[in-house]
Amino acid sequence: MNEQDFFEQADKEIEELNRKRAEFMADDTPVEVTDIPKLLKIGKMLRNEDTSLNAYELYKHPEARAKLFAQITEACYMVICQTPSQSEKLNFGQYLEGQFQAILKKVICQTDTQALGELVAVLDLDDKLESQVIRDITFGGLLAKGEPNQIGE
Repeated sequence: MNEQDFFEQADKEIEELNRKRAEFMADDTPVEVTDIPKLLKIGKMLRNEDTSLNAYELYKHPEARAKLFAQITEACYMVICQTPSQSEKLNFGQYLEGQFQAILKKVICQTDTQALGELVAVLDLDDKLESQVIRDITFGGLLAKGEPNQIGE
């Protein structure tokens, strides 16, 4: 694969992610029984602070993250056949957000900061753009130390 093919493929993958996210955000149907296994799997990844979860997409799109966490909450309560109060929904959502923040901290700790620093120095970006590039590279797992990190599902 040459450089041009690589960038074309990357653009296609970005378009596909954007399309899927737009569909997800536009879909107002309630959680269905068939959705539960996948939502519980994501919930388990959050509970276990699993860094193979696509932290970058969830970080980059907080509105999609909030919707996903609301659906996970709904699925969990469906499994135990209970209707949560607004307070219980809020508490569960805050728990999921806390677990997500813990994943971000783990991803930060897994980042090769020396390589990141060298890359940023070579790029010579303005402060605002530099800060964003650092977050994007870090939360994308692009410079993870040790074993390669699974970027998404």
